[in-house]
Amino acid sequence: MINITMPSRTITDSAAELLPQNMLRKSFIVQNEDAAINVFISFEKPNNTTVSTTSHDHRIAPGGSIAVNTDTDGKEQITERITIIAASGTPLVSFFETEENRR
Repeated sequence: MINITMPSRTITDSAAELLPQNMLRKSFIVQNEDAAINVFISFEKPNNTTVSTTSHDHRIAPGGSIAVNTDTDGKEQITERITIIAASGTPLVSFFETEENRR
């Protein structure tokens, strides 16, 4: 059995990159580990960081997660850069991505 620890980081109310654009990405998951604060993600082109609490692609509720993969969600959506912002405070999120080919 392989144990994989998901990386985690604290998010703030300033927009930031969570995952860079990756043409080899096959899937990813983002989990909001906070018990009270929403976080918001956007799929953005490189050099854009426009995610906000009012302009975003997905809201991840406290304790919620989003999992996306190429088999059901399309290649372009998966490989784009993912940016993130918190509604307030400094919630913790964990995230993980898989790639098509082993490097």
